[in-house]
Amino acid sequence: MTLTTVARQTAKATLIPLGWPGRRRPGDVVVLLYHRVGDGGSEIELPRAVFEDHLRYLTARERVLAVDDVLDGDRGGGVVVTFDDGSPDFHETVVPLLERYRVPATLYLATGLVANGHGTSGNALTWSQLASAVGTGLVTVGSHTHGHTDLSRASETEAESEMRRSKELIEDHLSVRCDHFAYPWAVGGPAADRVARRLFRSAALDAWRTNRAGRTDPHRIGRVPILKSDGRFFFRRKVHGELDTEAWLYRALGRGPWGRG
Repeated sequence: MTLTTVARQTAKATLIPLGWPGRRRPGDVVVLLYHRVGDGGSEIELPRAVFEDHLRYLTARERVLAVDDVLDGDRGGGVVVTFDDGSPDFHETVVPLLERYRVPATLYLATGLVANGHGTSGNALTWSQLASAVGTGLVTVGSHTHGHTDLSRASETEAESEMRRSKELIEDHLSVRCDHFAYPWAVGGPAADRVARRLFRSAALDAWRTNRAGRTDPHRIGRVPILKSDGRFFFRRKVHGELDTEAWLYRALGRGPWGRG
């Protein structure tokens, strides 16, 4: 364990008592935000064994819902699994594990990263791989813009171009509806909000926020980033809504959504 990891975990431990009063209550929904599963050194890249441990815990202890379950009126509360961007490990590692544990998930796809977009066939998902993922019946594909674009200062025209292009590419290539959207870097602005409400059934916006029963705007869904330094203990605290206060740390450091220029 590195000194950086120890420092991060110490900070999380300090924040838990402050977040405990806001823990998940009956009917609340915690939406988990993952990025990549693999052997990289980034905080947003989890080892395969860690992600599998998460799925094992969720299937044994929690009600695991799809985004549509929540929007369709499921009032029982629970946990939703989501991924952002769309890197090759989603096909290679994530989908087989989702199938093994029968866990539904939403991939918010930045369509410019698909192999015939800005990526190349060697380091990007392909549309055929995405179609295979959708074919499992477990994966829903939403939009994450085309170019993973910061929409916090975008004009309405710019926001609509990014959202609509991504939505149409997903629908054309996968022959499914693209009803859900997630803002890159969890930031948006008034213009982007107006477009998202026109084009999508839901939008994920706020980071480190539990969604309260009966009080959640479907176009401002909160999600909780899952990080390598969480380990098993802090992951479980996040599942229970006890570490939304981690946002205070990242805000103070000017990282995450607060690190955009």
